[in-house]
Amino acid sequence: MNRQRRTAIPKNYAESNDLSDNDNADEVKLTQKASKNGIGKVKGLGFRSLGYLSIEKYKTWNREIGSDQKDLEQTRERLANLEQQQEAVQRDIDLNRSIVSTLRALPDEVLSIIFEFYIERYTEANPWVLMGVSRQWRAAAIQARRIWSRILLTHAIQGVQNPHGRRRLGYEVCHTVPLLRKALDRAAGAPLHISLDLGPPVPLDVPTDADTISRQLVKTLEDSKAYLGIYELETKNTSIECINRIEFDGFDFPALEMARLTTSSKALNERIKKTSSLLRWLHLEQSPGDTLDWNLSGMTHLICLWLSRGYGSVDSDLETTNMIRSARCLTELKLWHLKLAPLSGDVSLSIPSLLTLELNNTDIECKLDLPKLQTLTVDFSAISNSESPLVLPFLTSLTIKNCEHRGLPHIRATRSLILDISSFSNLAPTLVKIMDCMILPGHFSVHALRLATRYIRPESLSDILAKIPHLEEFEFQGSIGSPKTFFDDMVGHSLTAKTNSSKRDPICTSLKKFKLSISPSVSSANEKAMMRWFETAMKARQKGRYPIKEAFYQDGEVWVPVL
Repeated sequence: MNRQRRTAIPKNYAESNDLSDNDNADEVKLTQKASKNGIGKVKGLGFRSLGYLSIEKYKTWNREIGSDQKDLEQTRERLANLEQQQEAVQRDIDLNRSIVSTLRALPDEVLSIIFEFYIERYTEANPWVLMGVSRQWRAAAIQARRIWSRILLTHAIQGVQNPHGRRRLGYEVCHTVPLLRKALDRAAGAPLHISLDLGPPVPLDVPTDADTISRQLVKTLEDSKAYLGIYELETKNTSIECINRIEFDGFDFPALEMARLTTSSKALNERIKKTSSLLRWLHLEQSPGDTLDWNLSGMTHLICLWLSRGYGSVDSDLETTNMIRSARCLTELKLWHLKLAPLSGDVSLSIPSLLTLELNNTDIECKLDLPKLQTLTVDFSAISNSESPLVLPFLTSLTIKNCEHRGLPHIRATRSLILDISSFSNLAPTLVKIMDCMILPGHFSVHALRLATRYIRPESLSDILAKIPHLEEFEFQGSIGSPKTFFDDMVGHSLTAKTNSSKRDPICTSLKKFKLSISPSVSSANEKAMMRWFETAMKARQKGRYPIKEAFYQDGEVWVPVL
């Protein structure tokens, strides 16, 4: 081994470099160690081809590497210190960003108006959250009286242990007299929105004297004269027994404009009829065993009326018809779960100023005279007054839902309509009836059509659309049995044919806008097929003789353009 080590070093190496025997031996060991570790072997070159590493060079490099390592560690420490300083400065900037905010420059009066608009737009927002932002916001929120004007009177005690439980559905919860007084003080001078939720105590296993608490809360309203500033009143969630044991003889409602009431609150209803001369919006729900027999002739400001019947109550028939007839200034009327009987002497139910009529599970057997009606919605309802059509010269929007088993209204309108038809089952029979009874005889024309159904055959849909020559906008929601067949008709030729030898005019030549919304219940294969043929047809139609300018498909809540 010693002989092999010595032979690896030139004979005159030690003399030429003035090395001692010990240094020579160390260098030999270092050289052999480097050779064994592969140092000096690059791309197959031998160790000798790269020369020898002297001890002095090795020590020099070692010292330089150690010095550089110390410099690197010091640089890293300085960099870490600078990063910590930068983070501290950024935290200070974030903490003091509100100082330079434009909101801080706004006067409290302007900030209060912003809060009022915010709460009116988002009624379930919590004003207590605004109070906790800063002192300025707290002062502005206290000054904004309208954000505290929605007050709920209840004898239930649930949800008042935490700050967020102070409010329910946008109302300030008051289940004790002190809470109600504080709420009235915060809302002093603002129009009040009062909701009476005096139903059974919640939770039911908590013993409480509900009648005593209810009377105390109502008495507080009376003693503070707060009823004079009530703008909106709701008693829909109040039990019949509780509301009828409360006296309202000392109440007047000169500022009341909106009311949601039930026929069971008789004493309160009588006070409202006598003292609320400014009432504009009324929702009256018929309780079981009661009738809708209000005389609305004295309410000259009433423009919106919503009548509904609770389950288990008897049909009101003629009383309801006479009640609606007494309201001569209505512009909006909603009828839910009712039945209007014919008037005596074949007299028509005339509402000269009515603009919007909504029927939900309602049968109308009397003649109607609605000369200014613009919007009509018929949902599982029937208008079967006579064989002659209902003349609506100003009608612009007609919505028919789930009326395939009820009598469709015969309507004659001189203006072009927006027609909206939806059905949970088969849409084709409803479309055929509307087409045969109203569109083809020329009773009205349609420029915008929306169809919503679970399923429809492509032949039925093509036949219906082909009979509406002036259709400009079409929206379909649901599923088509064979989508390619329908979209072939939309283009006028087969979408898979290489040549257009059998080309014909497409259906809906006036169509400018097409919107497609595929039902969530459709299988993935059918959905992909509908989307494929829809995009292909729209692009082919855009290049054809009768181009479609806009095409969209619905992806969640977003309408995505295709063209």
